[in-house]
Amino acid sequence: MGIIAGNRDVLTKFKAQYKYANGVTLDYFIKVPYLRVEGDEGWIQAHWHSKGGLQAHDRSIFKTKFKKTDKRLPQRTDKGDFIYAIKNNCNTMADAEVGHRTCSMGHLAHIAIQRGKKLNWNPKTERFTNDEKANKMLKIPHRKPWELG
Repeated sequence: MGIIAGNRDVLTKFKAQYKYANGVTLDYFIKVPYLRVEGDEGWIQAHWHSKGGLQAHDRSIFKTKFKKTDKRLPQRTDKGDFIYAIKNNCNTMADAEVGHRTCSMGHLAHIAIQRGKKLNWNPKTERFTNDEKANKMLKIPHRKPWELG
């Protein structure tokens, strides 16, 4: 595990594993900036800020014809999508709950790594069930002069 020290500790290398109640296991780690989704029938991954672009276990998946009823997402970056939503008075591609749950995954991994142990998380109460010290790490003091009002 690499850490960049400073105003906040930032992990540069880590590995975390999430096990969901429905049996799904998710391995979360950083090797290069990309998203990789693996399933029973193969994988697909997208690289950001590096060479590689979109890749898959079988490149023929990229020739899939979409139906008119299939949901298609615009091709915008997350920051570009945020600005687009402001300018057009509309929702972002991923709603606040999706963003919250996505960011939570990183925060939970960071806390588990700092605690040096496996933690159990209750998504309904948004609390750890087996470590009160980890629960105290869920809320950190804001840097001055920032505060929530």
